[in-house]
Order: sequence, then structure tokens, then C-alpha cells
Amino acid sequence: MILNRGIITTFLSLLVCSALSWAQTADTTGSSEPTKPEKVRAENLRVEIIDPFLEIRTGPGRNYPIFYVAQRSEELEIQKRRNDWYQVGLQVNQNRRKTGWIHREALGRTLVSELQAPAVVVAGEPEPVRMNAKKHPRLVHAFNPRAYLGFTFGRSSTSDLAGLLAGYNLTDKLAIELQANELLGQSFQSTSFSGNLSLTPFDRWRVAPFFQLGMGSIDNKARVTTSQQNDASDKFFQSNAGASVLLSKRYRIRLEYRHINIIQSRNENREIETWQIGFIGYL
Repeated sequence: MILNRGIITTFLSLLVCSALSWAQTADTTGSSEPTKPEKVRAENLRVEIIDPFLEIRTGPGRNYPIFYVAQRSEELEIQKRRNDWYQVGLQVNQNRRKTGWIHREALGRTLVSELQAPAVVVAGEPEPVRMNAKKHPRLVHAFNPRAYLGFTFGRSSTSDLAGLLAGYNLTDKLAIELQANELLGQSFQSTSFSGNLSLTPFDRWRVAPFFQLGMGSIDNKARVTTSQQNDASDKFFQSNAGASVLLSKRYRIRLEYRHINIIQSRNENREIETWQIGFIGYL
């Protein structure tokens, strides 16, 4: 299948941007070196361990060895992130400091330092409540990513198609989505762009159904001179239904049916039905 050059360029650009956002930074191994006690830097978030212990590794991955086990009530300073791993620093004693890596799941079981997020009184709670790290504004998107990119492939009754999509979850159940699709038939070639409102009523299900309504424009071009398909640019409305299958926290496979109603410049309208399969990844 030969895709429009503009679609291919956009697809490659999105892949590069996605790769850069997940690209690995320079390796930093665990260290224990003499340092002078330093003041808390305002730009770095500090968290307190509430589990009995927390394992710290020399690098951002489970294949790196554990070089230090921090204890409950010790404080960690978050320095940077690499995918689902966070580089942290902690003061072992007055003159010694360690630097290593912890997983996002472990970070989610810590509390933000009281100096940066004081405990607040909550109705029904006997004592003031400390903020969990996963609820802090600097970390909330890491635990609940909102933006996503993806691609789809499929077929209608008369053509093959390929597409790109980008979306953002406004809430856990409601999202906005932009789509670009290329349809390639024997006698015509079409390029469409659309915006959609997406509803996922059961977002916590592993196989989550979703429904979409949207509108856009489509450009049609005849591929052969004998084709009865004329060059035209028309508006359309579409309704979609499908299901997304959870692979991991950041990746999903998507199965989708689309019904497109094209409002042609001529008197009659045209309908297209497509079935698609795709892959999306959260940033």
C-alpha cells in the first residue's frame, strides 16, 4: 500500500517525537560519596518513605543491582525521570549522600515532604492527612498519563486505509481526538482529517468499550482518467464504536468500527463503513 507522502512524513515525525519523549538520558550508577550537607533545592520534590523499606538500584531498570535499602521515614529527593524510573538522592548521614533509581510504583507509595506539602485536615479523618506523591501536581501525569499517539490500519468495502491519531483525556472517561486517514482504492485516493469526542464509560476495564462522534473534511482524487470518481473536497460526519485492550499502563491495542456520512457537493450523499485495528501509546 502506497501512502500519501504528507501522511508518511507526519507519521515519522510523530514517531520521532514519541521516541524523544521516552529517550534515555545519560546513565547514572549508584554512588556513595562524601558531600557537604546541602539545603533542599526548591526545584526538586522531596518525598518520605512510608513502607518498611525501599530498594534503590544503581540504574533505571530491574536488571540493575540493588545497592542500598532505604528505611521508613527516610527522605528522597527526586532528581530526574527516565520512563517509569526516577533518579533520587538521599542523605545517609551528615557527610555522605547516595544517588540511585527507584520505580514509579515505589514512588507512588511515598508521601510528599511536609515542608513542600503540609498535612491538611480532612473531614472524617482523625488526624491531618499528608499528600501522596502520586497526587502531587508534578507527578500526577506520570501516574495517570493523559496525552496519547497512535496509528491504525483497516479496510472499507472498496479501499485499504491507514491513519494516525493524537488525543488527550479531559477526564478518565472523556477525551478529544484528532485523526488523519488515507484511503486507497483501485480508482481513487482520499485523505481525511477529523476531530472527535470520545467516551469510554468503563475506563477501568481491561477491555474497555468506547464511542465517538466527530466531523471533518475529505479530499478525493481520481487515480485513473477513466474513473467515474471526480476530484472533490467534502465535509463528513462520523460515528465510531470499538474497544481498547490494555497491554500495560501506557500501551493499548484498539479495535474500531467507523460509519462515515459524506456530505457531497452534489445532491446525493455517500456512506463509508470501515473496520480498523490500531495501537496507541500514552506519553
